[in-house]
Amino acid sequence: MSAEAQANLSARSVWREVVAAYRAHWLFLIAAAVLVLLPQSLADGFLDHLQLEGVHSARDVAILAAAPLTVVVNLFGQAFYAGLTAAAVIEWRAHRPLPNMRALLRSVPLGRLVLLDLVLTLGTAIGLLLVVIPGLLWLAYFSLAPAMVKFEHRDVWSSLRRSRELVRGNFWRVLVIVVGTIVLTEILVAAISARFSGAGLITLVNMGADGLLQPIEGLVIVVVALELMELRGELPQQEELARAVGDELRPAAP
Repeated sequence: MSAEAQANLSARSVWREVVAAYRAHWLFLIAAAVLVLLPQSLADGFLDHLQLEGVHSARDVAILAAAPLTVVVNLFGQAFYAGLTAAAVIEWRAHRPLPNMRALLRSVPLGRLVLLDLVLTLGTAIGLLLVVIPGLLWLAYFSLAPAMVKFEHRDVWSSLRRSRELVRGNFWRVLVIVVGTIVLTEILVAAISARFSGAGLITLVNMGADGLLQPIEGLVIVVVALELMELRGELPQQEELARAVGDELRPAAP
């Protein structure tokens, strides 16, 4: 089915599925978010209270070295969590519990997701520098790429092309649903942490806010990707989706 002929994405349908998946796997999603994003929260809380005015000592060198390290930590955490949210949605759709953690770990194509996350982050950052709008457009077209890596086993560039292909015909709906969710959750986390001071307290607040809101962001991306594939008649069979999230042992639900 062509992008022009496909039906419109329904925000109500997306949010209904996101809420249902969150309710079904909330403990796993929140606990995983806290564990995965713990290094990120620690690093952010630490760096927020450091100031660098030139390189004059070993401490200054350490601060400079810590900045790219936090970027790497963030990329790995976001990439890994993308795989976990995909598993939560697929198993909710099949009305089954999540596969064991070892199977989930084996199923996450971490290298490709990290590289993809780096491309998405750089593209968004550059776009936001260009009067904001290009960054939002970039997110709208390419934010579904991590789901394509997971579900269709694509490489980085192919997943970006596939994301753009899926979004065509539903660009404005994806912009509102996906990008709106990303922007809103980031604003909420920042607003919550801004009310506190002290590295330790900010770290705890960031973890709590991220733990509650990060699953929503991830679930929206996964659900929108699945809904768009379904509208185009290109959704893989349940067995294929189950294998993509590490569930290779149990039969698919009837």
